[in-house]
Amino acid sequence: MPVLAGRAGGSAAVTPPRHARRPRRLGPRLSTRCLAPAAPVVEGLVSLAGLLVLLAVAAGAISALRAMPIEHIVVRGKLEYLREEALRDALAGKLSAGLLFVDLQALRRRVEALPWVYRAQLRRRFPDTLEVLVFEQLPIARWGDAAFLNHEAIVIPVNEDPRWDDLPTIRGPQGSEGRLMKRYRRLREALASVGLRPGALSEDAFGQLRVQLDNGVALHLGDRDFSHRVRRFLQLWHDELRRAARPVRRVDLRYESGAAVAFGAPAAPGADAELQAGPMGPGVDG
Repeated sequence: MPVLAGRAGGSAAVTPPRHARRPRRLGPRLSTRCLAPAAPVVEGLVSLAGLLVLLAVAAGAISALRAMPIEHIVVRGKLEYLREEALRDALAGKLSAGLLFVDLQALRRRVEALPWVYRAQLRRRFPDTLEVLVFEQLPIARWGDAAFLNHEAIVIPVNEDPRWDDLPTIRGPQGSEGRLMKRYRRLREALASVGLRPGALSEDAFGQLRVQLDNGVALHLGDRDFSHRVRRFLQLWHDELRRAARPVRRVDLRYESGAAVAFGAPAAPGADAELQAGPMGPGVDG
């Protein structure tokens, strides 16, 4: 029941009780949040379509680049032994990928596998040219009868070439190329001090070293004390042998001290004399 409150002689006001319910709202309740606009969705679709167009254009460009053939091969470098035909044959059949996508490293390895090639560099020159720069091998010595050695003691597997007949010859077991090249260079430097030059150096299966000088003298150095025996020969040659009356044919240094020297006899062809050299100098027998 409502409670009446009033004043004497005045009108009465009705105050609703605190627990009275608010009137029920009829009909659906409206949300005050607005729906998201459709513009970002449209923009995303446009961006995706643009990306697809760009991808299609890029694919077409790549296809066009793949179709760009290599029309010319330019060879540079000083070529004395390598034939250009051999170089072109090595590249033939490996250029179908086109100028942009051809594997330059694979081509370089093929070129450097040719016998006279020491190093090669390949470059692209747009729109249709492949440039090949070749550095040829430089033989320093002959290796046996069918190959040469370059400055790094790497075997150059080429056949006989009369242009290199004056090169020294080095022979030895397989795998000894570097060691024998070092010994040859040391020997060449040492012999130059007395005006001699090694024409050949060989090592047999037992490690015995033999040297043939350009003046025909044969040195037997054995399998040990290489430097010491070379110095012994230099002293012997400087002190005695270079002024010998008869030509020296062989010097055997496989002794703890001294050397055995074989002379040729000019007056009697085929007759030899033996010289036994001690630490103090040579002495002549007979």
